[in-house]
Amino acid sequence: MSDSDKERLLREEGVLLMKNVIADDALVSVKDQYDHLDISLERTDIVKDRPVIVFWRHVMGSTKRLAHFDEFPALWQLITNCIVPTLRQSFPERTKRLQLLETIIFNKPPEISNTLNWHQDVAYFPLKPNNQIAVWIPFEMVTAERGAMVYAVGSHKLGPRGSTNLHTREKFENEDRDLIPDDPTTIGLEVRCMEMTPNDMLVHDGYTWHYSGPNLIKGYTRRGLSVRFVTEPAAFDPRPGQGAAFTRQIDIQPGDILDGAPFPLL
Repeated sequence: MSDSDKERLLREEGVLLMKNVIADDALVSVKDQYDHLDISLERTDIVKDRPVIVFWRHVMGSTKRLAHFDEFPALWQLITNCIVPTLRQSFPERTKRLQLLETIIFNKPPEISNTLNWHQDVAYFPLKPNNQIAVWIPFEMVTAERGAMVYAVGSHKLGPRGSTNLHTREKFENEDRDLIPDDPTTIGLEVRCMEMTPNDMLVHDGYTWHYSGPNLIKGYTRRGLSVRFVTEPAAFDPRPGQGAAFTRQIDIQPGDILDGAPFPLL
């Protein structure tokens, strides 16, 4: 597929599954360092002088833990030496500017993990304009039964929707925007399950609706890396229903442009 076709498909469908773009050994050091950190990581305090990496275990009641890139250099190398160049080559118009917004590693333990319900990324980030692009890479092969990502194709064209608790779908206090429907097919959208290998990379628009089910396979680990970027200068625009953790990393007033060490330009 040509780069122009990739850019067109992302623009039209809001999500693109790119096959065989991650080298076999590209994730080895990342997974090794993740495993080492995961054993002892207890930090929950957010800092304001550097980006953070969220360790999020998809089990109701689990606490998000936070690592720093100086503890996880292999992940920084993957982002800067692999993810960013791949985005720039594949989507040159969309990625002229990439500002790191959020890095998360999701872990769905077998049999006890839960669904992460329908949502769109921009609903949780108080920014204006809110133009984002996100990457998702699995550490292991993922299938529908193992919690693969599921997308509502073309949903990015329907504008912003309300933010909810991702585990319960409970609407946040003072949220007044329409919510994503329980079943996007009822409004004519195609729902597509993205089964993947660790060689693959998903790219989606920040407005695209997506969810992931539980990991139902006994003895099988399901981990995935999510990296989000802002693609143009964005101002802090707080409103009811938006309270992303990153707001605790900033010292700016409404209307000020998002910048600073936690959100570097790449």
